[in-house]
Amino acid sequence: MMDRAQVEIGRVLRASTAGFAIGCRVSQLSQPAFGSLVKAKPLGSEECVYGLIYDMHIDDDQLIQRLVMTENPRAEIIEDQRQNRMLPVEMSVLTVGYKQDGRLIHGLPPRPPLNLDPVQLCVEGDEVREFTEPLGTGALPYLRLILRAPANRVPVDQLLVAHVRDVYRLRGNDQVWALTAVEELIELLRSNYELLVPTLEALSTALPELPIGA
Repeated sequence: MMDRAQVEIGRVLRASTAGFAIGCRVSQLSQPAFGSLVKAKPLGSEECVYGLIYDMHIDDDQLIQRLVMTENPRAEIIEDQRQNRMLPVEMSVLTVGYKQDGRLIHGLPPRPPLNLDPVQLCVEGDEVREFTEPLGTGALPYLRLILRAPANRVPVDQLLVAHVRDVYRLRGNDQVWALTAVEELIELLRSNYELLVPTLEALSTALPELPIGA
């Protein structure tokens, strides 16, 4: 059986060093979610670019607009449009790291992924643990990239909460890691209470079993 971590969820539509957009079919939407860790990895290459999904966008077209105005459209027509329409579901990704020459780096890559590069969801195995493992100092450098994302484009506080909650679960309810991430956020946001307080409150709600104080 194929490792879920290697399941393709779409392909790169466009990209920059700071992020990229994924295009996928409706049938590929069962696993990716807001905050998920993904990687763009060219076929036959060991290099890849890691990122977090921060938005999902579904465009309309003229046929969809007409169907919306139709009273009680048939279920089979709706299903056909969802499964066979040519407009892709689009996911926006914030770049948080990359792998080059076998080395994992938390930072912006020297070059972005290319159009049509496959994108995979990182959900199993050692990959999530490897990417999110703190440095010897306990730091998680990629969190800085999330905090530096444009606030008018990326919902930073909600992205942080979704990411920490997701990784906590994928690491086997790793409380030590989650509390390390919270301590790192407190350190990084010590002069920005407007972001720190709601983020800690949201984390406390999302992970009530952890001693997180806002």
